[in-house]
Amino acid sequence: MKKEKLFANSSYKKLFISSTAASFGDLFDMFAVMTLFTYVWHANSLWITLIPVAYALPSILLSQAAGNLADRYDKVQLMFLSELVRLLFTCLLFFTDEPLLALGVLTLRSMSSVMKVPAQLAYVREVVKEDQLLQASTLQNIMFQIAKVVGPFLGAAALTITTPKACILVNAAACMISISVLFSLKKAGKNIQGQAARSSHQTKETYSNGWKIVFQHSILLRVVILFHLSYFVVMLVDAQISIFLRDVLPHHPEMLGWLLSGIGLGALATGVYLNRKKQVHHPFRLLSLGLLLFGGALFFISCFNPAVMSRYFILIAAPIGGAGVGLNLLLFNYIVQTYSDKKHLGKVYGFINTLTSAVLLTAPLLGGIVVKLAGAQTTFLTAAIIIVSVGFVSMLMPLRDKRERNVQIDA
Repeated sequence: MKKEKLFANSSYKKLFISSTAASFGDLFDMFAVMTLFTYVWHANSLWITLIPVAYALPSILLSQAAGNLADRYDKVQLMFLSELVRLLFTCLLFFTDEPLLALGVLTLRSMSSVMKVPAQLAYVREVVKEDQLLQASTLQNIMFQIAKVVGPFLGAAALTITTPKACILVNAAACMISISVLFSLKKAGKNIQGQAARSSHQTKETYSNGWKIVFQHSILLRVVILFHLSYFVVMLVDAQISIFLRDVLPHHPEMLGWLLSGIGLGALATGVYLNRKKQVHHPFRLLSLGLLLFGGALFFISCFNPAVMSRYFILIAAPIGGAGVGLNLLLFNYIVQTYSDKKHLGKVYGFINTLTSAVLLTAPLLGGIVVKLAGAQTTFLTAAIIIVSVGFVSMLMPLRDKRERNVQIDA
């Protein structure tokens, strides 16, 4: 019997369109915000430093509560309301003309966006068959990687003929597309998992459920630790890679773009490969392999010596490192969705989003301090050794769960 294709699933197809539109709009918007602060308002370094805080702090504080709500109420309704409020604050940002007010609007908009992530990821688990979860995860991440490349490129092209505020309007238009698609997805009474009376649960229970579930599940705990360790190093490297290249190749500024493109290409190729696979054995082992690939590439780059090596050797290592990052990201999401209970997936992702946002906020700051004290090359080399060591140990660790040893996906 021929299997139903993923995009024959109307609910997933609409969610995919909504998510893709939002991703492109967000990247346009982020590019516009940085341009406004830097070149239009001529904001000082303090204001610019506070931009990632405005994006990440609400997620750190509210993600676990958002995950709890995503498990108890209509997920489509929550996503719809989140996008509606986000549209409101995006329009408000368009009329803002000074950094302090813009930071306030960005913070409020980020608060409204916190709800969408756990609701969206939990909804995927509800509407997609288990043997299509990997394909669903990889498709969304492929589109995100494409958006990361195309979004800033289109934003830069748009700035040659218009203003940064016009890019904010592009995000508003993307919000409206996402809202219209989610509106068509709404169905009265569907996916409601609780009543309003249940909202009287204690705050302590709301915030503790997500981490309790993860800490009580050995596989989830292990994969969460491994992923966030690699994500921390990725964010540290991403923030400081320009400093490293300036130190080793001071006369070749073009290498930064080539290096980042190579990493993105490796991650994209991994997503395409996994999306086409009919079977994936040992997802946890592959996640550990991702650590080894990323750590090995980082080790090679950190040992680069321009006196005896061509600068193009760095470009060979970049796609390998990107492939490692891609394996970590894609298989992390797949393992979390596979091993989490559907009823509590929102709580799990709420806890994960709290950790991810904390890493996003702290890794660049800590990286800047360490690089200033020890130098970029030493910092990268130390991080690479840690990642490779952890990847090697996790590859050798025994797997107690029988499902973990051999999870097959028929995409």
